[in-house]
Amino acid sequence: MKILLLLSIITIVTLLIGKKVINLAKTNLFKDQAAWSGKDIKINYNSSRQANESKGKSNYLKMIADESKIYLDDQSNKEE
Repeated sequence: MKILLLLSIITIVTLLIGKKVINLAKTNLFKDQAAWSGKDIKINYNSSRQANESKGKSNYLKMIADESKIYLDDQSNKEE
């Protein structure tokens, strides 16, 4: 009888401590998510005129493609 009572008390204490540990782990893991959950992200959009001007000036992929074409042309001329 004493063993059964002792085992039940140990089980109840273990469950209560385990529940507290799990709750603390949840709050620590999701702390950053809770900090951002209520905030709106503000995005500043450019007007269409500014967007068109920036595309012409900062088309880096086209600039890289042009430079690589010039480099490859120079390399093929050196081989010949």
